[in-house]
Amino acid sequence: MEAPSKAKIAELQAIMTKMPLQVCCVMALPEFELKWSEVSQAVRNARLHMTTANIARIICRHVARSLSAEDVDDIVARLRLKMVATQSRMWHVLNLYDRCVDEPPHVSARRFNARLRDIFKKGRRNIRPQVQIAMLDNLMYASIQLLSQTTESSVLYMAIPLGQDVALVSTPNAKTVIRACVNALGYNEHQDAKLSGRDITSLLRISNKAWNGNADHLYQIPAYQPAPVILNNGIDYTNKAYDENYVDSILGPNPPLLTELTITTHKSFFDPSRLQKMMNLTIKLKSDDVAKSLKSWVMNRALAPTSEFFQIFHNIKSNKITYSKDDD
Repeated sequence: MEAPSKAKIAELQAIMTKMPLQVCCVMALPEFELKWSEVSQAVRNARLHMTTANIARIICRHVARSLSAEDVDDIVARLRLKMVATQSRMWHVLNLYDRCVDEPPHVSARRFNARLRDIFKKGRRNIRPQVQIAMLDNLMYASIQLLSQTTESSVLYMAIPLGQDVALVSTPNAKTVIRACVNALGYNEHQDAKLSGRDITSLLRISNKAWNGNADHLYQIPAYQPAPVILNNGIDYTNKAYDENYVDSILGPNPPLLTELTITTHKSFFDPSRLQKMMNLTIKLKSDDVAKSLKSWVMNRALAPTSEFFQIFHNIKSNKITYSKDDD
């Protein structure tokens, strides 16, 4: 049995140390077939505080003595995948085309690992993919890393909603691995949707409008007709309440969560008598929630409720948009 390397043990300890105590107990301990009573007793016997770092130190001592290098590699990959599935990270959307297998989605998911290994076995015999799969909230999460005797690639993470022609990846730049994964899922072609974000549900809603439970606001933008609004404490003649309701009607009851939006457009120079040329403009919005930021700008009178930003967000399909008034 080949013993695990010090570097791999250190990586395992670092992953577990980053976990909250409760998550470490629920997610990590079953990987080593250890009971909480055994681990807690070992921590107390070592006269250490009951923290995740100390639990990781005790478990890694046990791992270094009892598990092989291959077992540790698999455990590290599974724990990394579980952390990716439960923590916030940036995802990029891929549209999948030309399905080449006729089978239920759950069957494709079950065969994903074997198909991926076959693909790399045919193309590169000295490289093997290390694949881990986890199911969570109707999504199949997968981690894929290419290993050889001397090197290992960076890890590609995927989130796959079964039954939809779409996949989410941690980076769109791992083109070789992504192409192989798309083929293993049963598709011949894919395309980068130029859509990214941290909230998977929002990304799926943008890429597939059928995900919206209440989609009345998607049909058309209502006409802007300001009028006094009756409130509990009187009548609002300032249009502030009307503007708030108007923006809510455009964004919808639960607008998708995006953190970045880049808009490229061109407009004529503001004073044609001085310069009769078109200006190329690029606007980059970065926020914890772009929809909330747009609404707050309207409430602070920094943005008109009829701004083109809302037209863009209403029809959004990508983080990177080339906008023209002719698209309205």
